[in-house]
Amino acid sequence: MTFKLIQPEVNVTKPLFPLPLVLFPGGRLPLQIFEARYLDMVGQCMRDGEHFVVTMSRSEGFADLGCEVSIRDFDRLDNGLLGILAVGERKQQLFNPRQREDGLWLVDAVDLPLESSHEVPAGHTGLVELLKSLQAHPTIRGLYSEIDYTDASEVSARLTELLPFDNEVKQSFFEMQDSSKRLFELESEVAKLQIQGRDA
Repeated sequence: MTFKLIQPEVNVTKPLFPLPLVLFPGGRLPLQIFEARYLDMVGQCMRDGEHFVVTMSRSEGFADLGCEVSIRDFDRLDNGLLGILAVGERKQQLFNPRQREDGLWLVDAVDLPLESSHEVPAGHTGLVELLKSLQAHPTIRGLYSEIDYTDASEVSARLTELLPFDNEVKQSFFEMQDSSKRLFELESEVAKLQIQGRDA
């Protein structure tokens, strides 16, 4: 997708944190903050109760569809860095990127419609079992103590975040608004991973 220089109907300027990953609403992302521009960003967000946007970084630039996140927890880590837990709130379309003198990106962000909620179709029970097996890992269980395995949006989002797909594949899933379609495409990508595992 390509950035558009427009005047959105709802013009809300937010700081941007490009990362080599894809985060969905409801996703939980532990971060270690050490660059001055991001320390300032986190400090301002915590003081003012504001949010920032996480979007997938690319070799040149970043995706123009990202996820607004809130800071749910913070701590000083053993290595001396600031650790925060960012939680995805909603998908946002990003416009008019510009960079401050300190290197921090700012964008105008507009909320996208929420995905409709519906149950995981019976034909995708294998994906549900796969997610349960991933959630059994202590690290994942520490992030997601509870997952609604009946909800198609949550199941497809958590699998997209956790499985080792190429980030461009993950971003394409993120940009889908139909969780049933995302589950269908996930079946195909999981099959590819299984084939690669057998051939390795």
